[in-house]
Amino acid sequence: MHYPISAQDQEVLAKLRMLRSSLRPAERAAADLILADPRGVTTMTIAEMAAAANCSETTITRMAKALGFQGFGELKLAIATELPQRQSNLFEALEPEDSLAAVAGRYFHDCIQSFKDTLRFLEVDRLEAAVELIGRSSRVGCFGVGASGLVANDAQQKLLRVGVRAWSFVDPHEQIFFANGLGAGDLVLCISHSGETMDILESMQVAKDNGAQVVSIVGSPRSRLALASHVFLLALSNELPFRSGSMVSRLCQLAVVDLIALGIAASRKEEILDRFGRVQQTVYQRSMDGRGGR
Repeated sequence: MHYPISAQDQEVLAKLRMLRSSLRPAERAAADLILADPRGVTTMTIAEMAAAANCSETTITRMAKALGFQGFGELKLAIATELPQRQSNLFEALEPEDSLAAVAGRYFHDCIQSFKDTLRFLEVDRLEAAVELIGRSSRVGCFGVGASGLVANDAQQKLLRVGVRAWSFVDPHEQIFFANGLGAGDLVLCISHSGETMDILESMQVAKDNGAQVVSIVGSPRSRLALASHVFLLALSNELPFRSGSMVSRLCQLAVVDLIALGIAASRKEEILDRFGRVQQTVYQRSMDGRGGR
């Protein structure tokens, strides 16, 4: 299905999620109201919006301008034209009467939209810098907790495949222990959707203080993790930090990890192909030996 809307209109909710943490507290309250009920906001006057968000009309206008719009009316129009492509948070949107087919449709729709958002805000210069830093590092520690810990484990596997010496740690104590042993020439890859997870911030700072480089995968460019990193990459989803089911955001993080691995592989094509060939031969030989032993 085609919706005749501009590229700018397609970006408005993604921009709002990305810039939320950089807004002033009153503006953030208005932003949260929009993210919680974008369709409802499109039916409000600016006075109604101000009352619902417990802020001034000037605050709403200032927030709209921060997003690149002339005022609240223009912002409402952009949201209204974008809504046909959007769904709300997966768990919050589920209803008891929803069929599994409807749930599947909503899930894949959100995945596709979040991948589009992540691609739309992808900065190639940052990706190239991350690939270069990780590719030349002596040791790489992949840090994450919760669902982001699963992504850290995947990152270790992907980096090992392209010839990078990598370890993954999901326990905060192990992260700090590993970070304490790092130095110049080493790197930590920190993964956090909110960019505000204290365990990750503490482990990152230990590594950074010891001279290691920091690359992060985050959902907000204004998060503390992003601002403290030498390079950060955005993985965007409509799951709000600290309220998500860590489903769509995890998939976007995995995709960014894959981009890093593909970038390193592209710079080492012959070496990687030779490595893959030897691995495949070893796996094949093991399977044949096992078959012969039965």
